[in-house]
Amino acid sequence: MNYGLLSVILLGSVAAQGAELESAKCRVSDFAGRTSVRGRVVEAIDGDTIKLAVGSKSYNVRFLSIDTPETKFQGMSQGYWGERAHERLDGLLPVDTQVTVRFDDEICDRYGRILGYVFKGALTPNRILVTEGLAVTYCIYPNLSHCEDYGRLTERARAADRGFFSDSSVELPYDWRRVESGRPVEKYVGDYRTGRVYMPGQAFRIPVGYRVFFIEESDIRAPFYLANAE
Repeated sequence: MNYGLLSVILLGSVAAQGAELESAKCRVSDFAGRTSVRGRVVEAIDGDTIKLAVGSKSYNVRFLSIDTPETKFQGMSQGYWGERAHERLDGLLPVDTQVTVRFDDEICDRYGRILGYVFKGALTPNRILVTEGLAVTYCIYPNLSHCEDYGRLTERARAADRGFFSDSSVELPYDWRRVESGRPVEKYVGDYRTGRVYMPGQAFRIPVGYRVFFIEESDIRAPFYLANAE
């Protein structure tokens, strides 16, 4: 058997398979009636986003309820800790890993990415990154299924100065993006433990791990309530 020729054929087949993937935007209708989707990892884009092959299409998948330091935001990077998170995810989910993405209340975001909790068997990269201090919990209503768990893990990582919490120069990724974009503070922020929600700009009232963000005041629903209305 000509093993050299076989290797060339196999490599060509893999390349062709990659070339055949159609880059797609997430549409809710693509996954109607489903609670999850299975696919093959094509690439770890950064610490909290992967490219996933589903059939002949590839989708960007944004990990729900976590946020890692940035590596490619508008051509900018948060440096070392962003690279660490990216490398860790790349190690957890190498190319061609089969994964399941479980949905929460929202399947797609406004950028056309799938939103979900990623599982490799029983392994949950979302949770691992938070546990190791390479991600902070980032819960945005209505996707709150794992907020309590991830919040507790975030606070443990902070208390232990684990990961980027050991480096006081590192801004929380969502704060860093807002500042670099020149956007005002817009989101309402609630406390997962008490249900109290505060006006934009008052996140300092709530420990990092227990913050829940609301885009609009109309999103604030029981058991959450606007504290200013007390």
